Amino acid sequence: MVEANRMRLGRFEFVIDFGSFRRITACWSGPGWDINFSGACINDDPEEPIFPDGRIGVYCDAAPLPFAKAADYTGIEVDLPGFYDEASGEPYFAVYVGESYEVSDARLRFAAREGKRYLIELSGTVSASVFGHPERFELSAWADELPDHSHLGNQDAEPGAAADGGGV
Repeated sequence: MVEANRMRLGRFEFVIDFGSFRRITACWSGPGWDINFSGACINDDPEEPIFPDGRIGVYCDAAPLPFAKAADYTGIEVDLPGFYDEASGEPYFAVYVGESYEVSDARLRFAAREGKRYLIELSGTVSASVFGHPERFELSAWADELPDHSHLGNQDAEPGAAADGGGV
């Protein structure tokens, strides 16, 4: 695995400068997890860049990952064959390089903990749509645990209140 706060995708290296995760308690597709990392490419070709913004994002959005909310995630490992959950049809992970591309055969591991931050190791295969062939990646980065969240609006609002907290 790469050193902390780094990612390798083929010959490209990234410094990961953002990481977070949180439990999604409600979503149109059911509960799941948001996990987000982003970082700058340190060796892209400046004359013909592969990464138009000079950055990459690796994420999942309300993904139905097979682990439960816990007081401590240290040591949890999840293997995700394929690129989506067969039961729900929802994708697991994706990379963002100007647009989103699927990730298959991901492996997620919570390697260490410091307070509400976890060192997360993530690897997988990026779709052939990025380079013209599938490419493996490895990421190791610290991620802040954020409070649980609902994608269905304000769950604490009084009955009849608008989702944005405004009046009816």
